[in-house]
Amino acid sequence: MIANIVIVALIAAYCIYLIYKGYKNHKEGKPVGCTGCSGNCGSCSGCSGKTVPKKKD
Repeated sequence: MIANIVIVALIAAYCIYLIYKGYKNHKEGKPVGCTGCSGNCGSCSGCSGKTVPKKKD
């Protein structure tokens, strides 16, 4: 029973992390799948060569 609760909690935490990461990338103008590149995504495997405008301060 406790093992099931731990597994469900881990899955829920991972889902929340993915939603947060997607929201953060959307807010910064990065395409879906962009994994941490800071603007010009030519070498980023998740962005497949797309360029992303940097966030304006």
